[in-house]
Amino acid sequence: MRPLRRQLVIIEAALAVAVVGAVLGGAWLVPAGVLTVLLVLLAVVRRRGQALQDWLSGALTLKARRRAASAAGPDAEPMLAPVAENVPGFAPYIYVDRDHRTVGMLGDGTFLTAAVRVEAGGEALRPAFGARSLPLSLLGDALQVDDIVLESAQLVQQVRAAPAPHLPQQSVARLSYGPLQDRTGAPALRMTWVAVKLDPELCREAIEARGGGIEGAQRALVRAADHVASRITGAGFRAVVLDQEELNSAVATSACANPLLSGRAGRPDAAPQRRTMETSRVWRCDDRWHTTYAVDRWPRLGRGATPLPQLVALLTSVPAYATTFSLTVRRGARQGETSVSGHVRVTGGSDTELVGVRRTLEQAARHAKVGLARLDREQLPGVLATLPLGGAR
Repeated sequence: MRPLRRQLVIIEAALAVAVVGAVLGGAWLVPAGVLTVLLVLLAVVRRRGQALQDWLSGALTLKARRRAASAAGPDAEPMLAPVAENVPGFAPYIYVDRDHRTVGMLGDGTFLTAAVRVEAGGEALRPAFGARSLPLSLLGDALQVDDIVLESAQLVQQVRAAPAPHLPQQSVARLSYGPLQDRTGAPALRMTWVAVKLDPELCREAIEARGGGIEGAQRALVRAADHVASRITGAGFRAVVLDQEELNSAVATSACANPLLSGRAGRPDAAPQRRTMETSRVWRCDDRWHTTYAVDRWPRLGRGATPLPQLVALLTSVPAYATTFSLTVRRGARQGETSVSGHVRVTGGSDTELVGVRRTLEQAARHAKVGLARLDREQLPGVLATLPLGGAR
């Protein structure tokens, strides 16, 4: 239910209680009056920009998530541990096709995700502006491939600042990059993935036609991933469907997990240890701190307006350790419609550093006329939406 409509319903309920109390009269007047006041306060009082009932719901949900989170088991893949700690049943589902090609998949028993790595050229360092853009129509077209209906298709782009923001001003890297930055803008390492997510409940017949069960679902997902990779290649990019090791690495990279800690966790004598923590405004993974925002207002797009690739470049050009942008396309409520959701995640080396990065991102968003809503008490769902998992909910 939309917030405004919910407010009206609560106020109507308050008026109904007041009317009933007035009709009954006598001893009913006081409790009816108290209940009426409480309902009105519930409808109109806001805390940190949220309706009171939403704030309470978010706080209780966060508390439940923190209580349920636990260290990943000894059999968990170390690179996936940051997600496995928070998503029960999350694990790799490796698939080998008839040609002995390995395709990586991840899921929790209710969904499967595969990913395609997208590269515009042989250069890893690219200017912040001017890089070729991936046609976003590919995401909408990927929602149905033959008889296979996908839950979602997602574009994820992560930008690492070059040189890294923690380097001293007089370091060799900063001095070397200075002239290049003046000519072309801030160079950055840009990594791009397209993830496709399959919910077996949405295409039972397609899965049954391919053998049923987990293998039928995997065959359907491979067909969809290959189709997306082919379309991306046709648009002039290099596209590779990731194998299991590459997919695990992509998730760890996008989560900014520390490779050294992942390596230690993989030792036979390593004791299980928590690597993530969620607070109301921050999600921490190893030695990196993250804050995620949802895009709740897009600027005018199209001819004569800011192109979406340039908009993304503006949002990801903040001086952070990493900035991640995610755009997820799903089927709309009505047939033929699609819904689009966007998220931006900034990453810093400390909570203090992250405060400054958040401020810079919010200023850049206002300049670009983009509405960003910080996902207070929903940082973990926000982070999952920015990993190449199909915009996981």
